[in-house]
Amino acid sequence: MLDYGAAGPGAAAAFARLFERHERPVHRFLLRSLGGDAARADDLLQEVWLAVIRNATNYEPRAKFTTWLYGIARTRLIDHWRSLRNDVSLDAANDTHADDVGDALVDRLPAARTIEPEVQAMSRAQARAFIVEVEQLPPAQREALLLHLEGELTLDEIAQLTGVGMETAKSRLRYALAKLRAALEDWR
Repeated sequence: MLDYGAAGPGAAAAFARLFERHERPVHRFLLRSLGGDAARADDLLQEVWLAVIRNATNYEPRAKFTTWLYGIARTRLIDHWRSLRNDVSLDAANDTHADDVGDALVDRLPAARTIEPEVQAMSRAQARAFIVEVEQLPPAQREALLLHLEGELTLDEIAQLTGVGMETAKSRLRYALAKLRAALEDWR
């Protein structure tokens, strides 16, 4: 059980450690799930951490903290999509323009200062291509991939979180990885 409502510096320090450890990966999960909409990702990230604080006393360590945390993030995403359209599902097509989104994300990727400009340009183009390909995955496959990469969740945790069987989660992740490999074959 987490209890950040308790008085004392220990509770604040514990929350600060959790926030520092998980804030960026959760933000990337939200950002990529939203097709690069940074403003919405920021808003949802705030909602996620507010929910963590509000529900800390209800947390039962039946699963890893990250499973619980990404469950909250996923719920906030679903609520967001439902607020846009009542008929939106995780299987709906993504209507965002990947080129616009990819540019914004890639511009924030740091490059080592010791790398030559040609290598930097190639790395940025490769990262842009990767982001575009991730965003073009079917939503269920993209979700499984991002939960695995960003949340470091296992297949069992992904299956549990998304409410599908282990084999379905495994298939979604396998198909996503296969599509990425095929799409990015030219970069090898």
